[in-house]
Amino acid sequence: MSQESGIKNQVKTIIHNSLFIIPSSKGFTFIELILYIAIVTIMLTAIVPFGWSIVTSGVKSSTQQEAYSQTRYVSERIKYEIRQASGILNVNPNSISLTNFSPDTNTVIDLSSGKVRINKNGTGAINLNSDDTNVTSLVFTNYTSPDQKTKHIGFILTIASNYSGQRQEYNETVTLRGSAEVRSN
Repeated sequence: MSQESGIKNQVKTIIHNSLFIIPSSKGFTFIELILYIAIVTIMLTAIVPFGWSIVTSGVKSSTQQEAYSQTRYVSERIKYEIRQASGILNVNPNSISLTNFSPDTNTVIDLSSGKVRINKNGTGAINLNSDDTNVTSLVFTNYTSPDQKTKHIGFILTIASNYSGQRQEYNETVTLRGSAEVRSN
């Protein structure tokens, strides 16, 4: 038995020495240090511009989305109001006045200080576009037929983003041409 326990101790010592004992080195050599710094520098040189482009494309994308969604919303709301009207009172280049089915009610849609406003029955104007956008142009055109059988309004709407930064690629301008017909014909 003593021979077996001696062999077991020798095997344990060999395994212990080969697995857990690290050769004595007191640090990195100068060449290893330069090599590690070079590898880290190359990796950061590749990663940082990629990360920066992700951040900038996110800002640009959100600016574009805001301009397009506001243009779509304002356009659809103008079309809705024209379709729901019973007639057209007045069409100016920057405003329209519509009559509604209820007696003595009207709707006015106009452009004022970069905002498209809607005023129903004189209760006060409500801005249709957000503060993040600025309407640079809104032009209404009356395409009503001479015999008044078709009452049709066309419009051209231009909305720009209100990005206050200095980078021009973050500014977005959207122009949309639309039209609608009064459905009470």
